[in-house]
Order: sequence, then C-alpha cells, then structure tokens
Amino acid sequence: MPIQVAYQNYTLSLKAARVEKGYTQEALAEKLGITKRAYISWENGDVRLKPYMLYSIAYVLKMDADNIRVPLG
Repeated sequence: MPIQVAYQNYTLSLKAARVEKGYTQEALAEKLGITKRAYISWENGDVRLKPYMLYSIAYVLKMDADNIRVPLG
C-alpha cells in the first residue's frame, strides 16, 4: 500500500520558509517594516517572536502560520 503524504501540511523553519519563497533576510525585514538585525534575531532564536509578527511573516510569505516552525528564544 503506498504511503500518502500531504504536501500542504509540512512544517518549515523560519529560515527554510523564507528561502523557499525566495526572500533574503533583508528583503523580508523590509517588507515587515523592521530592521534586518531584528529579523536575524528571530531567525536565530535570540529573541522570541511575537505571535502577531508570525502572522505577518506568514502573510508576506503566503503561508499558513501553523506551517512555520519558530525557534523558542
């Protein structure tokens, strides 16, 4: 029996989601209205990402926020 895989229900790290959608850290930070340094802090898990920013990132990346794995800072 073949294994069924739901491709739309995968989880990507913040970095992998950004790269998959073709954004640089700087370009995504600019779209979000924040500094590149702030974005890098989230991606590295140095600073905890606020939920509303996760939804903003998901909106820009055209992804479901539930499919983005965020490091716990």
